[in-house]
Amino acid sequence: MMQGGSMMFSPAVALAYFLLVFGLAVLLTGIYLLVLRSMINARYSGPLMILYGAVMLVLGVGMIGRVFSMMQGSFLSGAIMLVLGVAMVYSGFTMGKM
Repeated sequence: MMQGGSMMFSPAVALAYFLLVFGLAVLLTGIYLLVLRSMINARYSGPLMILYGAVMLVLGVGMIGRVFSMMQGSFLSGAIMLVLGVAMVYSGFTMGKM
């Protein structure tokens, strides 16, 4: 990846950084909701869960369809990502109705 002392920026590298940031955001949001037990603010966190679930659904379809070059051969991971995405979207919709 090193050419002439600078790092090449490819779509695979951009996706890797996106997945890293997305994973950290989901983890920090989960810790925040667990620690503060913010069921009072559940209607505000519902749309965030729906957004996270939608992103997981897109990534899961991409994993199964082998759209992303760095995620080839990850059918099981893609299927799990789809299940978690559906669960997060459902959770987000139910949080908004509280």
